[in-house]
Amino acid sequence: MADIKNILFPTDFSENTREALTFALEIARACDGKLHIMHSIEEPYNFTMPDETAKNTEVNRSLSQTVKKLFENLEDEILGDSKYKELNIETSIQTGRAVYTILEETKTRNVDMIIMGAQGRTGLKEVLFGSTTAEVIQRSNVPVLVLPHEAVYKDFNRITFATDYQDGDLKALQFVVELAKLFNSKLIVYHSILKTDLKSEIMFRGFKELVTEKISYKNIEFEEDKSTHFLEAAINKVEQQNVSLLVMVHYEKSFPPLPKQQSKEMSHYSEVPLLVLPGKELANTKR
Repeated sequence: MADIKNILFPTDFSENTREALTFALEIARACDGKLHIMHSIEEPYNFTMPDETAKNTEVNRSLSQTVKKLFENLEDEILGDSKYKELNIETSIQTGRAVYTILEETKTRNVDMIIMGAQGRTGLKEVLFGSTTAEVIQRSNVPVLVLPHEAVYKDFNRITFATDYQDGDLKALQFVVELAKLFNSKLIVYHSILKTDLKSEIMFRGFKELVTEKISYKNIEFEEDKSTHFLEAAINKVEQQNVSLLVMVHYEKSFPPLPKQQSKEMSHYSEVPLLVLPGKELANTKR
């Protein structure tokens, strides 16, 4: 799972996704991968009125022409930058609900990572508590990198990997290390605990020793803090250490691992990119 050769970037051509595109371009350039840029046209289906169906078909055709022109302009802009002129870029237009077309493209194009901009200006709060992005995270079997509205590209010089010592976390960390190598990042493996006791100490030391044995990366540190809420503790750590990327693994059908009623206001964390890895798929992968 460590190789990133095919990247999918869904776009609605908004200013938000345009800024997120910079992240996709830079990662594709760093890993020498192919970048697939897609747009979904959500069709207004009507099965009762033939004349309305014909009208919808015409509207859809017109929209497709508009999107093709937008793609042409976007490709000209990208390839006009000397940094990206050698990139392998493909574009596609799909019809249907965005979540389903994104997931279908992921399978069809053998995608290794989805990179997408979060909707609106509510940053992680929007991503975590209800959006197209959140649904893609829930359903995707590949990593999803989410760029909040205010995110501005900079190298991932400081990455925090939040772990709860689940079965797939070592595989997830191996993926993150490969990403860190691309940018020569400092990698912080972070865990939060309810209380300090022998069991928590054994788990902390055991995971650290296992990582040291299985993963070769010098610029890595391990940290542990007391906290009642895993997610909030991780986000606090991001703020304190000026982290450029927060990485989490999700295992449950629902995401995030924190009920809405227990959440504090998180809009001021909106500049932090979030990479979510699919824990179930990682846990089922043989080591």
